[in-house]
Amino acid sequence: MTHNEHLDELARSFALKTLPDSEVELEGDIPFADIEPLQERALRHFAEEVELPGFRKGHVPLDMVKKRVGDIAILEEAVEFFMRDFYPALVTVREVEAIGRPEIRITKLAPGNPIGIVIKTAVYPTIELPKGWKTLHESIPQEDASVVTDTEIDDALTSIRRAYAKANMTTAAGKSDSAASPSSPAAEESDFPAADTQIPTQAAAASASSAAGHNGDAAEADAAAASPITKIPAEDTLPSLDDAFAQSLGPFANLADLKDKMRQNLLTEKEQKARDARRGKVIEALLAKADFSVPTIFVDSELEKILGQMGEDVQRYGMTMEDYLKRINKTETDVRNELHDQATKRARLQLILNKIAGEEKIEPDQAAVDEEMKHALEHFPEARPDLLKIHIETIIRNDKVLQMLEGKEVEKAKAPDHHNHEEHDHSHG
Repeated sequence: MTHNEHLDELARSFALKTLPDSEVELEGDIPFADIEPLQERALRHFAEEVELPGFRKGHVPLDMVKKRVGDIAILEEAVEFFMRDFYPALVTVREVEAIGRPEIRITKLAPGNPIGIVIKTAVYPTIELPKGWKTLHESIPQEDASVVTDTEIDDALTSIRRAYAKANMTTAAGKSDSAASPSSPAAEESDFPAADTQIPTQAAAASASSAAGHNGDAAEADAAAASPITKIPAEDTLPSLDDAFAQSLGPFANLADLKDKMRQNLLTEKEQKARDARRGKVIEALLAKADFSVPTIFVDSELEKILGQMGEDVQRYGMTMEDYLKRINKTETDVRNELHDQATKRARLQLILNKIAGEEKIEPDQAAVDEEMKHALEHFPEARPDLLKIHIETIIRNDKVLQMLEGKEVEKAKAPDHHNHEEHDHSHG
């Protein structure tokens, strides 16, 4: 019997138990004969690190190393060496689609006796797409967003005037502080919003992850509330609403021109928000019908992404995460607990999108991936290209799947041309 055949036979002797939260447990005994030859290797591994008076690191005699670390520690190290070869065989033979790092626990350990082992690992969940998932969108109409009222224009203009006045108040405060303290830096011109033809209005959420419960906007709002923001200017301090004000904002002929541009921008924004709202409802309907457990490793991954985004949002308001937590009177553990359900929701959505993409053969367009890679590396030259590519491919693939869920036609991966492939192989034979 070969070594690999022996490992396969041993793997079949391990009991397999299904646990909650998409985990499994494998339990069995490893013959001491498998571990015994590895003790010498384990001892030499210890010898590379042990330091004793009178000896340089890595040059301590093996008998002294053995006396120093003890037989049990050497045996444990030998078991670890064995598991490096055995674990891949174990999950392969038992058809366990393991993910993440396994938790390996030694339950019995004594020289000359079988070693008891219990292994717990997360597994990729079995996902059954809910019945009728392709037609969920048919019962979810998109809200009408074809009209922008005069009231909406007036409200947006008031917001712009308040922002304009607030910037002026900040400038005045900066000059006052500078005069009182010559060492204080004056306000930089870049601190204020530049005039542009794009009128500032409420930003629309656009991603599938935000529709599944991303908390970035909430964190940004909390950070804004917690930061020392200038008070809202009084109405009588707002700039006059006239042609001169319109022209001060950008290349607008007059107030009427400004309002026309605002109406166009607001209409585009409302339509996008309506599309995002419908997408969110489709996602909620899909998640409500899907029933499967999410591995903790996926939830933790999503939780780290949310916290990372929160940190970036907070930094934009000139605060550290530590300052932010103090202001809202919460610990990081409190925030993690509050975001756990949201992270679980995002993880479930990503698993479903992966399943649909696989079944429907939906892949990102390579030209689009290459273009996004180019732009991303220009802004983040230190990013790892391999990880960045996976991230971009996932985003583009997710969007295509979500478009399909909304009832749109999407281009699918083409099946390989076996005839041409055979000719190609033959030509090089």
